[in-house]
Amino acid sequence: MNTHPAGPHAAAPAPAASPAARGSRDRVLLAGTVATGLVAGTYFAFTCAVMPGLAATDDRTFVAAMQAINVKIENPVFFAGFFGAFVLPLIAVFRQRKAGGGAALRWTIAGLALYTAGLLTTMGFNIPLNNTLKDAGDAAALADPGAVRRDFEDPWVAWNIVRTVASTAAAGCLVYAMRLRGRAAAGS
Repeated sequence: MNTHPAGPHAAAPAPAASPAARGSRDRVLLAGTVATGLVAGTYFAFTCAVMPGLAATDDRTFVAAMQAINVKIENPVFFAGFFGAFVLPLIAVFRQRKAGGGAALRWTIAGLALYTAGLLTTMGFNIPLNNTLKDAGDAAALADPGAVRRDFEDPWVAWNIVRTVASTAAAGCLVYAMRLRGRAAAGS
C-alpha cells in the first residue's frame, strides 16, 4: 500500500539541513557577497572619482598615474577580493544546489553570472589596455603621451563602466540571495 501522498514514484523531500550546515553555506555566501561588493565598489570609485580626477590632468601625468595605479593594484588584498568574488559564490552555488536549491540558488547563480561578465570584461579589455599602457614605457620619456592616453582612456573608461554595472548588479543579486537564505532559516 502506498502511503506517500504524491504517489509511489514521487521524490522524497530533501532532509532538512542542520543549523551548522546552513550556517556554513550562509557564511560562504556572505563572504562572496562582501567580496563582490568590495570589487564593485573599487570599480565604482574609478568610475566616479579616480578617472574623472585623472581626466583633469595633463597627458604625461595621466599616463604616469595610471601606470602607477596598475602596478599597485596588483596586490594580495585586491586579488583576494577579485578572485574571492568569483570563487566564493561558485562554492555557494554548489552547496545550495546540494541542499536542494530554491530561489536563493537562482539569485546566487545570477550574481555569479553577472560577476563573471565583469571578470571577463576586466580580463578581456581592461587588463590588455593596462598592459598596452605599461608597454608604452616610462611616461617621462614618451614622445607623444597624448597619443598613448587617447588609445587608453576612452576605451578603458567605457569597459570600466560595463564591469562596474555588472559587478554592482551581481552584488545586488547576492544580497537578495542572502535575504532569501535568511527567510528560509527563519522559517526552519
